[in-house]
Amino acid sequence: MHPSTKYATEGSRDIHRVFNAYFDSMLLPQQQTADPVIMGKAQVASEREISRMITASGIEIVESDLYMRKDCRVEVQSSAAMAELSFCMQGSGAVEVSGHDKHELVQGSCSLQLIRDFTASFEYEGGKAFRSVAIGLPVNLFDHYSGGFGKKDSLGFTALLRSKSFRMFRKPVDSVTTRLLHELMNCPYTHGMRELYVESKALELIYRYLEIFLLELNSSGRQPSLVSRTDQSKIYEARDVLLCRMDSPPSLLELARLVGLNDYKLKVGFKEAYGKSVYAYLRDRRMEKAWELLNGGMSVSQAAGLVGYVNFSHFALAFRKQFGFNPSELSNWRSAKQ
Repeated sequence: MHPSTKYATEGSRDIHRVFNAYFDSMLLPQQQTADPVIMGKAQVASEREISRMITASGIEIVESDLYMRKDCRVEVQSSAAMAELSFCMQGSGAVEVSGHDKHELVQGSCSLQLIRDFTASFEYEGGKAFRSVAIGLPVNLFDHYSGGFGKKDSLGFTALLRSKSFRMFRKPVDSVTTRLLHELMNCPYTHGMRELYVESKALELIYRYLEIFLLELNSSGRQPSLVSRTDQSKIYEARDVLLCRMDSPPSLLELARLVGLNDYKLKVGFKEAYGKSVYAYLRDRRMEKAWELLNGGMSVSQAAGLVGYVNFSHFALAFRKQFGFNPSELSNWRSAKQ
């Protein structure tokens, strides 16, 4: 028996209780499906879905596609404990856990959250879509995996959380993460093969971010932020402007003017928030959008135009640099699969 298999019964109940508490607070009906792997699907405002899967190792994977008709506040309380890797793919919001500081739910970010015996308040803005993928890990499984990064006593769930009920680590996602999430959400298989495929993608994501977050803890300490909280919100606004105007982005000076910052604060704050310069970030998002369009059946020339590339050879070069192969190869692969 694989060492992680035993955690399916030891810890997955806690994870399921936490997610159930969240969905129950939203008054979402849980409906059992014919596929035993899929624990339930629920309609949100009759337009969006929640999909849940529990794997043999005890991991629960939740895909959320929400649309709130009006501003929504979701209150959750649970005595359970879990580690959650969460990816905010579209939209924004905020969460406050057990009286700690309010944390923004930032599009294009990944957060590792350790929680136990907690109360939480989630806030979503009305009239906007919110899409996310969450991967819940049983505490014992988290400890089993984190032990592989050395210093087991200091990197375990209890040691990291100490006497608190909540701790969060956050990083921007990269192109590799975007590809893995896309593959996870567009699994080509059903039933047992679906579980195997989706779990393999979830495990890749877990490895990537446990390595990023846990190994970073061995550094000398986190540097204080160089921008104020008010300026941070303007940095998030600048990111939104870039994504909305991906095909024809503003200059750096124009972008700074649009959000009410000087160009220095914009450059410094953006690098701090997303780990990249403004236009390196835009390039990555363009390529990820192009991947999505090509995988959806769009031609290479159409995809290039929609993400702002007039010169096809420049687009192909950027795509190949990001993913390691030409955009036409992805388009041909998809056509062959159909």
